[in-house]
Amino acid sequence: MTKLNLLAFFLFGISLSLSAQWTTLPDRMWLDDDHAPFKWGVASGDPLSDAVIIWTRIEGNPDSTAIGLTVHWQMATDEAMTDVIAAGTSLAQADDDWTFKIDVAGLQPHTTYYYRFSDPSGNMSAIGRTKTAPETGTPIPSLKFAIASCSSVYSGYFNAYARIAERNDLDLVIHLGDYIYDFVDADEQVRVPEPTPIDPQFKHEFWQRHRYYLHDPDLRGVRQQHPFFSLWDNHDIYKNNETDLIGSLEAFYNYLPIRQPDMANPKQIYRTLHYGDMADIMFMDIELWRNQDIIPGTGENSLLGQAQYDWLTNELSNSTAHWRVIGNQKLFSNWAVDHVPLELPFGDGMVADPSAWDGFPAERARLLTFLRDNGLDNNVVISGDIHLSVAADLVINPKDETEYDGETGEGAIGVEFLPASVTRGNVDETLGINPTPGLLDGLIDLSNEGNPHHRYIELFYHGYGLLELQQDSAIAQYWYSDKLEVVTEETMWQELIVRDGENHWVKEQETVSIEELESSAFSMTPVHPNPAIDNVSFSLTVNKGQEVKVKVIGLMGKEISSSNLLFGQFVPSGNETPINLDLTGWA
Repeated sequence: MTKLNLLAFFLFGISLSLSAQWTTLPDRMWLDDDHAPFKWGVASGDPLSDAVIIWTRIEGNPDSTAIGLTVHWQMATDEAMTDVIAAGTSLAQADDDWTFKIDVAGLQPHTTYYYRFSDPSGNMSAIGRTKTAPETGTPIPSLKFAIASCSSVYSGYFNAYARIAERNDLDLVIHLGDYIYDFVDADEQVRVPEPTPIDPQFKHEFWQRHRYYLHDPDLRGVRQQHPFFSLWDNHDIYKNNETDLIGSLEAFYNYLPIRQPDMANPKQIYRTLHYGDMADIMFMDIELWRNQDIIPGTGENSLLGQAQYDWLTNELSNSTAHWRVIGNQKLFSNWAVDHVPLELPFGDGMVADPSAWDGFPAERARLLTFLRDNGLDNNVVISGDIHLSVAADLVINPKDETEYDGETGEGAIGVEFLPASVTRGNVDETLGINPTPGLLDGLIDLSNEGNPHHRYIELFYHGYGLLELQQDSAIAQYWYSDKLEVVTEETMWQELIVRDGENHWVKEQETVSIEELESSAFSMTPVHPNPAIDNVSFSLTVNKGQEVKVKVIGLMGKEISSSNLLFGQFVPSGNETPINLDLTGWA
């Protein structure tokens, strides 16, 4: 064989080994063959006020000597693609794994557009929908962002993505890391192909992992319907050596519809998105810059690195937007566990996660001090990674009562919003801790002794978050759905609000009373307390085996759906059955 033929044989061998890595696909995994050769779908993202990235992948050419494959693209103002306002032709290349990205410029601000791709034979992709950002400084009445993280395709179904895709009121989907997973968790093998996938290390293996993920129709659907912005986290990349790190980063850029801010440095992903006068969204990266610099005057390692810290504080100082949204991959606020009398299966006995900001308290303190000392209000940190739901006030020393009032929130510098994981295991799945009454009080302690700044924590559900920004408030909602089977239902379980200039979360409390629908054949003790905010209890005396229905009515007459409260229809086991209706999440 000649050297050229040996190279071609080697490349062909790689292609065969990768395509043969799975022989049997799990449930709900398929490509979009109806739109071949664009079977991996379409996507858009990284919107500016006059431009947006559009993305697709075309079926690769088995001829390894091919320079590229021709792809046509169109952008229109209507879904029927009759009013085409931009179009062009370029090449998808083997060096990019046949992915294709175009930065479409010359667009109107805060406008919905539609786009599609075609090949020279006239085969069409699916039609995608996208939206540009408002022009910087332009008055905007409201914005709404979906926030997701930790989406293991092996751990469950992407019902959260399906529900996000169905929404028509979003400006952007923000994914805060672990968009793909580099391993299959042994305890969460819900949807795993055969044979079990290898853990990727090289760029072509990360390409394959991204291609495999796009077999999921719900992931393709959410990418098709909304613009994306994505940060990488530890499972998206390979950090054991510099060469393969760069390869995994390049694969991330290949498959996500985002720009590379610095073409000379693929490791720099931190940047700002501007959304009118309403929001500046500053995305930090705490994965690739930690422990490279010492924080001046402290002797402690920096989590951000000095260059990124200087960039961030400069962006914060120069922002004139009403809300400063700061995105990062991991829990930002304190989570103390030194007060918990139990031996916990996580943390170091002092904090819950020393690998995140709790392991770099000097870095967090200097950033919060900067915000406080410069009088910068309306700060909302959005985070991912820990597979739980958390809402917290941002405080330098939350246990210092002279600095922060845990009852009123006075003294907080901002708030944190961390929605649930899309599918990756929560406390019950990863740690084997089953949900039991009082678990939150015993395990985490929301009684203000250990973490008075925590406003909401939920340990077991999966889903995503919605962040709505208005001139007078920012509203955070936690939306949950099942992950172990395909469902169409979802529940908005908790809503919190931070009002303009107040810098701390409050719950919009709708007091509730209990109304029985069938009053015959049973007696009921008075509800206590009534009206109630968080919890109510009462006892029923009924005929044995009698079916009873209960519904919850707000004082304004609005019914709170019993199906969302995980109760409503039950069969008592005895003549007298006390029940407690936990209304947490509807306070």
